[in-house]
Amino acid sequence: MLFCRKEDRELQSANGRSAIGAHNVNILELKNRSSYSTFQCDESEIHYPRRNTVRYPEGNNPSFRTEVERRVGNNKDVWYRTSRPRHTTEDLGEATEKCDKSKRLFAHRNRISANLKTLPEEDIAEESNVVRRSIYEGEGSGLRRKEKIYTGNVRQQRPPVSHNQMSLVEFELYPYGYRDPLTDKDVIFDKKETDAADKKSVLIESVDETHIEKITDEATELRERLSKVYDQVASIDVKQETPVDHGEIICFSIYSGPDADFGGGKSCVWIDVLNGGGKDLVAVFAPFFEDPSIKKVWHNYSFDNHVIENYGLKVSGFFADTMHMARLWNSARRTEGGYSLEALTGDSGIMSDAKTGPGEKVIGKVSMKNIFGRKKLKKDGSEGKLIAIPPVEELQRVERKLWICYSALDSISTLRLCESLEVKLLKTTWNVDGQYKGSMFNFYEKYLRPFGELLVKMETEGILVDRSYLAEIEKVAKAEQQVAAERFRKWASKYCPDAKYMNVGSDTQLRQIFFGGIQNRKDPNEFLPVEKDFKIPNIDNIVEEGKKKPMKYRKITLHKLDDFNIEPDKYTASGWPSVSGDVLKNLAGKVSAEFDFLDEDSDEELLENVNQRTYRDSGAPLCKDNDTSAYGVAYYAFGGGRTGIEACHAIAALCEVCSIDSLISNFILPLQGNHISGKSGRIHCSLNINTETGRLSARRPNLQNQPALEKDRYKIRQAFIAAPGNSLIVADYGQLELRILAHLANCKSMLNAFKAGGDFHSRTAMNMYPHIREAIERKDVLLEWDPQPGQDKPPAPLLKDAFASERRKAKMLNFSIAYGKTTVGLARDWKVSRREAQKTVDLWYSDRQEVLAWQEQRKKEARKYRRVHTLLGRARHFPSLKNASSAHKAHIERAAINTPVQGSAADVAMCAMLEISKNARLKELGWRLLLQVHDEVILEGPTESAEEAKSIVVNCMSKPFDGENILRVDLSVDAKCAQNWYSAK
Repeated sequence: MLFCRKEDRELQSANGRSAIGAHNVNILELKNRSSYSTFQCDESEIHYPRRNTVRYPEGNNPSFRTEVERRVGNNKDVWYRTSRPRHTTEDLGEATEKCDKSKRLFAHRNRISANLKTLPEEDIAEESNVVRRSIYEGEGSGLRRKEKIYTGNVRQQRPPVSHNQMSLVEFELYPYGYRDPLTDKDVIFDKKETDAADKKSVLIESVDETHIEKITDEATELRERLSKVYDQVASIDVKQETPVDHGEIICFSIYSGPDADFGGGKSCVWIDVLNGGGKDLVAVFAPFFEDPSIKKVWHNYSFDNHVIENYGLKVSGFFADTMHMARLWNSARRTEGGYSLEALTGDSGIMSDAKTGPGEKVIGKVSMKNIFGRKKLKKDGSEGKLIAIPPVEELQRVERKLWICYSALDSISTLRLCESLEVKLLKTTWNVDGQYKGSMFNFYEKYLRPFGELLVKMETEGILVDRSYLAEIEKVAKAEQQVAAERFRKWASKYCPDAKYMNVGSDTQLRQIFFGGIQNRKDPNEFLPVEKDFKIPNIDNIVEEGKKKPMKYRKITLHKLDDFNIEPDKYTASGWPSVSGDVLKNLAGKVSAEFDFLDEDSDEELLENVNQRTYRDSGAPLCKDNDTSAYGVAYYAFGGGRTGIEACHAIAALCEVCSIDSLISNFILPLQGNHISGKSGRIHCSLNINTETGRLSARRPNLQNQPALEKDRYKIRQAFIAAPGNSLIVADYGQLELRILAHLANCKSMLNAFKAGGDFHSRTAMNMYPHIREAIERKDVLLEWDPQPGQDKPPAPLLKDAFASERRKAKMLNFSIAYGKTTVGLARDWKVSRREAQKTVDLWYSDRQEVLAWQEQRKKEARKYRRVHTLLGRARHFPSLKNASSAHKAHIERAAINTPVQGSAADVAMCAMLEISKNARLKELGWRLLLQVHDEVILEGPTESAEEAKSIVVNCMSKPFDGENILRVDLSVDAKCAQNWYSAK
């Protein structure tokens, strides 16, 4: 930003004008940027603020009295505004270029301002203190470049700033300072508050070990207090890149409460890493960061820890992550307010228990967007609607004082947030199964604090990926995708010739060939055209009629596939038929994409293959005679028979294109990126406790979202490998959530089924359907089969084969009812009526009345207290239940059933991971946790101790509650050792 200082009048030329003219711009980039952070000019101002309007407070500076508005050259859309104390204003427009070319000026309707967007880089001559600056002079739009050289004594020390000199700063640079939680408004800094902020902060811009030792000693003396650390990081895309081995600290602040004295009575420290000592400056704070006796508070501890450790420091003394504390206090804020620092500290309900000294305010953070956001400029130089935030390096250098107050305030408000949340959690009782365990802050200390540290360690460890294997399967996947695309095009071109050139990944083109001519669902007056022209890349260099040479693009015409009528199943938000993956799968059915389209003479052979009876190895029939149930909606839409079969297989090929594309774009390509891996080549994903049930989520990348084994056609998990000399242990709970439900509901039928072991879903089907029980009693089918040496096939069909449909329904009910799914959803899944779905549900509950009673209790608990609890006593809140619509109430009731089950499973997994992490023998053997994927954990360690480590892991997981199992049912754990993730499944 540019602001005026009277002292700079010493830099004047012989003719009595300022060095570059009264109203042209004289910008001095000082030799030591870190010692003085502002640009200077004479009395006029071209302001580069975060806001677009420059307001001149009348009377604050006698140099600024009047305002003059003039047009700049011939550009009628651009105005400028300046002050005229004693010089003419002829040359202000001469200091600018055309707005549409350089975007140096932008306007703001009635509040008109002149803003300098970018100036050429300065060249500071070290030996002569010469500042070279390229300026622009000229008349109107006819600008010419002219270079002038100015010499002078460049200040090496930060000059004192008087109230008069900073009149613009206090009003213009600090329009917003902090958020007042009581009024929920952004508060404007006045001079008193600005000075107070300055007085609180010690600014460190160089390696001064004496001063830093004073700070560390003061923090050490305050061991019983908390110290908040807040850093700002550059050179990282936080949405895409892992902070492990990415990102550079540009500044950080430390606050230990109002009574701390870091020198001169100042209680907050702000360290300039960008313009100061860089890595050396961070390194001298190692005693502070690495001292476990200095308790430190963080907001998003994971990110800050990784960035600090990039400098070779090991952070110790973790006391709390206010993000985790806030989620424990109120899990519903994820959709109602959020967990950002500005959202939490700006909430009076959250900050009501914050500690403040005499005369102090409870202050909250204001987002960077509100303070530093600038409207993007359009091509014509006018303001757009999008708000952009300049790079943090630019903010720290250009808007330095505002940036210091902003970043220093973060550490202060975070400590206040921690204090308030601690009081709230201390006031909240912690009960487990009706027994008092203490306060919820005791819960945080026992579980979430060590769990937060463990997650950071796991992120740091990362997991090794075989990129050469990923590159190989990428080639295979793209080749198979192309083959499947050609299969579909070959079929579609029989009805629409230009379909052989279409882009099968374009929803618009697919919608045209499937639903051309259809009416819009939202607007009855709008129709999809029967045929439509599309531009496609002219990769075949075809010369169109009337052209002399091939064009870059060529035209194709697509129309609906003859007169076949496909009824839309789903619609987009705009009212057009959807062609999503689910819709295409419904059209295709459960058929293979590998199908050779036969000649007309082969109809009999084709239909014979469809109608023939086939059997599984178990002896159960695969399908009945003339069974077309495997074919989808397209079979009948295209008239059945050979035509319908071809349509289903062709659309199945299209589904395969989409499926392969998903594997490539979501897994194969991202896992090869450098942005998610560190210097060692290991992938470091972010593990977060940010779901309402308490289950972990992963991002950058989402390693929990690996394709199901049956859909992992390229064995992507095989790319996750152990380092040379090491092995992986993959341990997985068996049917954890169903076991949790059996315990919570104390359901005898479920408890007995788990005690008996075997196939739980087959036992459920046997108890639901009398005819299956009778078949088992007659020994017509077997519930299970344990093959003996020399036996290849069971003596009778297995239940899962002979009654596959009933078992599928039983399996779906086992999981659906645990998650609170209704008969409406089940009827839709099974494609049956609600009455028929209800009959099946009643069969499930007939043997499990305890589950039904337990579910009703949870609904009543949610309605009465607006919360439910997990096994370990964590609460999920439903604050919107009172005023919710009937549909939303039904959703909350389902969540009230689901949360105790899924949240308790998360409790079990968390406790198991803590047991594993603190096991002394595993540490001695060198085994460490890498990843948690729902009910599954992955460890890595030396191959020679893999079997011993595996047995320890299984024991920790089967007895996760401080070496015990408090459930009424055993916890089944399956574990394997292997060199890659896929082989261990």
